[in-house]
Amino acid sequence: MSMSLLEKIVEGSSVVYAEQEYKVLGKAFYTTENEPDSSYAKVLLDNHQVLVIAPGEMIYFGHNRGRLLEFDSFGKRVTFDGKQYQQVNHDFQKLIKIEFGSPNEVEGDVEFWDYEIDESIISVAEAAGTKERADVVGKYISFDDVSVY
Repeated sequence: MSMSLLEKIVEGSSVVYAEQEYKVLGKAFYTTENEPDSSYAKVLLDNHQVLVIAPGEMIYFGHNRGRLLEFDSFGKRVTFDGKQYQQVNHDFQKLIKIEFGSPNEVEGDVEFWDYEIDESIISVAEAAGTKERADVVGKYISFDDVSVY
């Protein structure tokens, strides 16, 4: 049985996506209020990139853009970069554990809103305590699109 992509991502490893190499800075696991029996991982990469992985289900690669002003309304539909995104989720993320990485850099508990169009996702996140935003603009990809070493 081969190791899953998530198991291969360890401290000191690198991820390659779209012929670009990214150093792995942290890995943490989360659950949500709406789906407490499911978990997913966020892998913090250099250059403000992130991989979000729900094992065996989905993966997306994104860029943390801080606060996207277009999404301040948290509306059901939001226009961004000329495309109209539809809100598909609103939930509360709960940190389960930090496998490695700085607790100051790995995202903790947040309220989030997910917006999608085609294979694109924008996850708008507001930190529970500070209300600081960490909005990620991403794209759903295949597990085969990523390699780890």
